Amino acid sequence: MSGAESLAVVETRSKTLSVTIDAPFERAWEFIADAANLHLWTVDFALSRPHRKGDVWVVDTPRGPLDLFVECDRRSGAIDFHFGRDGRFRRSPSRLRRSGRGVVYSFTVQEPDDTEPVVFERLVANVSAELARLRDLLEDR
Repeated sequence: MSGAESLAVVETRSKTLSVTIDAPFERAWEFIADAANLHLWTVDFALSRPHRKGDVWVVDTPRGPLDLFVECDRRSGAIDFHFGRDGRFRRSPSRLRRSGRGVVYSFTVQEPDDTEPVVFERLVANVSAELARLRDLLEDR
């Protein structure tokens, strides 16, 4: 069997949304990369300020508590959110890039496994609203 024949193809949808924000990179980075701020800008995710529990943040969501950690690399602009339960995490990748006097923040929505297509569409709408909130919060500071 060739290598191509042994590969399993998993089809999931993803969509990357971006927003331009008229704010300095450092201010945007500090705000977005800090999990304690999630309740200020997420939609249908953090119901209140997340709290630390060991190496993770605990986020109270409409579907119950989730563990979360954030992997960041300032040089590349990567801010990747990892969330889950019982040691099993999914990743939501995002990137912050300098652009002129401001920044561009991009967030990739990935379709969760074993869900109805309407869930993906709702997640995309939520992220669109979150990016608008981020812009408003960071530009008003």
